Amino acid sequence: MGKLYDWFKENNILFLILGFIFSIFSIGRFNIIISIYIWPFCFLYFLHENESKVCPLITVSLCLVLSNIIRWIGFSNTNIGQDILLGTYFSVINIIPFIIDGIFYNKIEKWQNIFLFPLSVVICEFLFSFIPFANFNIYAYAHRENIQYLQIVSLFGCYFLSFVIALFSSILEYSINLYKEDKTISKFIYLYISIILIIYFFGLTRLLIPEEKGTYNIAASIGLSQYLYTNGEESVLPIETYIEYINNTMKRTKDSGADIMTYAEEAFAIYDVNKTKIIEEVKQLAVDYDIFVLLALDIAFPDKMMNTNEAILISNKGKVLYNYQKQHLIPIMEKDYFEEMDKVQVIETDLGKITVAICYDINFPYYINSLSREHFDILLVPSWDWVDIAEFHSNEVKYRAIEGGFNLVKNTANGIVISNDYKGRTLSYYIGKDCEDYFVISTVNRKGVKTLYSYIGFLFNYIYIIAFICLFIPSIIKKKIESDERKESSYEMKFNLDNED
Repeated sequence: MGKLYDWFKENNILFLILGFIFSIFSIGRFNIIISIYIWPFCFLYFLHENESKVCPLITVSLCLVLSNIIRWIGFSNTNIGQDILLGTYFSVINIIPFIIDGIFYNKIEKWQNIFLFPLSVVICEFLFSFIPFANFNIYAYAHRENIQYLQIVSLFGCYFLSFVIALFSSILEYSINLYKEDKTISKFIYLYISIILIIYFFGLTRLLIPEEKGTYNIAASIGLSQYLYTNGEESVLPIETYIEYINNTMKRTKDSGADIMTYAEEAFAIYDVNKTKIIEEVKQLAVDYDIFVLLALDIAFPDKMMNTNEAILISNKGKVLYNYQKQHLIPIMEKDYFEEMDKVQVIETDLGKITVAICYDINFPYYINSLSREHFDILLVPSWDWVDIAEFHSNEVKYRAIEGGFNLVKNTANGIVISNDYKGRTLSYYIGKDCEDYFVISTVNRKGVKTLYSYIGFLFNYIYIIAFICLFIPSIIKKKIESDERKESSYEMKFNLDNED
């Protein structure tokens, strides 16, 4: 036992084990906030304290693959094989920063090592937001329940919060090593504590600022889920069935005092030849009940064997204001749908500036940020969640609302209906499962706010890449030149000694 203990201690295996355990309980379904601070530190310490680089890195990578698979089992709602592939993919996003750290660590100045890992983390998070699989492993998402802490993303976005979280690991490791060498406490600890306090008190202050007066009600339908699916397959029902349902819900919406009626993603499955008919019918109902309608359609094109996923905003005057098509289709799961990158529009209405995104669109920060530069007031998000992703997906939307300074209503069948204000506070929250003919009323603010991130978020996102280049590349070149000079000097000295002999 003594030899085993010595081996564990000598190779820092305890840090590897702790890193694996805590990585399971971060970001995903088992989220415990403190875990996101602990597991990166444990893995960094394990890697840096080992003389060998390759084997420890492979071990850490395997731990991250396994922990990610455990976290995301059930995510795809399809089969365990795809869950394993998705878990492996998400782990790659976590592994790359450790690879970058392994390449550059100790090749730069000691104080620069502190920023190496956190910059690598946010650069990976940013770059992976441009590919079809949304990045659900963003460090900042671990703080989804800490509303005071989240307010900082209105200034610098979620990547800055990820940077601060990852910075903890680097500073802690640097401080431990400094104390072991010189018995001194690192000044970076005080700097980090100051940053945390500033973030927290900024959040408290922002939450205390009163909102502009004025609200209106939005009705979110969560019905028809029993009709739409038969043995797991979508069914196309007669147009008359849809019109009867829409008429009933719009009447109840008007009676409840709501100004907008919204339907869940793909609420009505139709054939392309019936698109005009259902729109014309709903336009007339919008006039009759004097309310806005967001009509969500799954339109089948039998001749092309493809579908479109659309949301159509109709005013209370019976005018089609916006025909929006889903911009980000879920890979594999929506392979039979068209994907067209249309120009996104912000619609000026009597209720304020309104725009639309559909479900998976909200998981791409750069895309929503491109919308928020228009400084709109309300984002309507028709969605279709399933049990394993519903809670995580519904909490993630608050980051987009705070970043962009807009109010948001996410409407879904068989999932969670949620509305948030521009500070990320939950205004309504309803779990709908196998519901029919129900809807939820959300009271939201009429106005959003202009945030710093909505103005220049794109600049902040690129600053991390620029900082990485400016901090590390010159230092690496300098060290390489110094190393070459030492080698040349050593060679000359040896050459002179040989000549003297």
